[in-house]
Parts: sequence; structure tokens; C-alpha cells
Amino acid sequence: MQMKAVSAVEEESEPRRGPRYQHIIASSIEVFSRTNYEKATTAMLAKEAGVAEGTLYNYFPTKKDLFLECFRYISQVLVDRYVKIYKNTRHDPREYLLGVSRSYFEFVQENPEMRRFLAFVLNNSFDSDFRAELDSFTMFNVNAAEQMIRKAIEQGEVRPDINPRVAAWIFVGGYFTLFLMSELEAEEFKDPDFLTDLMRLFLIQ
Repeated sequence: MQMKAVSAVEEESEPRRGPRYQHIIASSIEVFSRTNYEKATTAMLAKEAGVAEGTLYNYFPTKKDLFLECFRYISQVLVDRYVKIYKNTRHDPREYLLGVSRSYFEFVQENPEMRRFLAFVLNNSFDSDFRAELDSFTMFNVNAAEQMIRKAIEQGEVRPDINPRVAAWIFVGGYFTLFLMSELEAEEFKDPDFLTDLMRLFLIQ
């Protein structure tokens, strides 16, 4: 997935493909999150999507191609959310960071299948193809957060002794902490201000 930092966050995502493609992606995310990558067969994926196995191959030559496209789809769903936040808060980095944290928390709560899918990718980054997609998505988020943290420092909204790059990594790391908390059903996961509070610990004055 080709993504740039926040300077390009304003760009809208490419138009989605047809409804059958969308349905295959949605049903495949559910299958992968339920059975994991190794156990999911193309026959199982086709059955869940309500299409013939041959039709599935018309869209995706291999199971890995389908899996990676599912990851790109989820990543773009998140990026689209961040685009909307950026457009409304581009001049207020503090509100941008708070908005992103709230949006991600809501995403994790509202989309358990996508959450489990992302957790699987994170835990299987030893696969070079999975790792490349994860790196692209993670670095996009880190670079975007760093730009806004630097801007917040300039505006006096963030402590000046903070290292923006380190802070950005910790901020993005909070995303992945939510995966673990949700799977362990941690009580704190039920608190909608969790990620916001985490950020306040080291960022906001």
C-alpha cells in the first residue's frame, strides 16, 4: 500500500471496486479473523463469499493476494477516518491527535473481525509480505503523528522536552496495545478515554 505522511492525508482514497469485490473482501476478513490465515482455504473463502472458487481466483490469483488485499482494505478504512479528522483539525494538532486516538478506539470496539485480522498480521510479521504491508501502514501512522506532535510543540501544546519521533512511536504503539487489551477483555478497554489518557501522560501539557 503506497501511503505518504500527513502532508498527503487530505487526499481521498481511490474509489472502491465493485460490490462483489467488496463482498469478497468483507467475508474474507471474517473468515481470516475466525480461522487464521493457515487454516482458511480458498474453498472456505469462496463459500463464505457466496461465489464459485474459480470466481474467487478471477479477483485474486492466490490466497495470499486476497489476504494482503484485506489488510490494505482495513488500512485504508483507517486512513479514510484520519483524513476526515485532519481536514477538520489541521490547524489544531492537539485536537488531531485526540481525534485520531478516539477514532481508533471506536474502530477497535466496533470492528472485532478487523481488529483480530490486524492482530494476526502483527503476530506474523516474520512473513516478508505481511511485514512489508505492516511496515508501510505503521510508518505512515508514525510519520503522521510525528508531524502533528512537532506542530503541537511549536504551538506550545506539547512539552518541549519531548522527542517527537519517540513520542510518535509510543502514540502508535497505543494502537497495538488495544489489540491485546481487547483480546484479554481488560476492564480499561471499556473506558473510551483510555488512549486519550495514555497520550496525556507524556504529551499534552
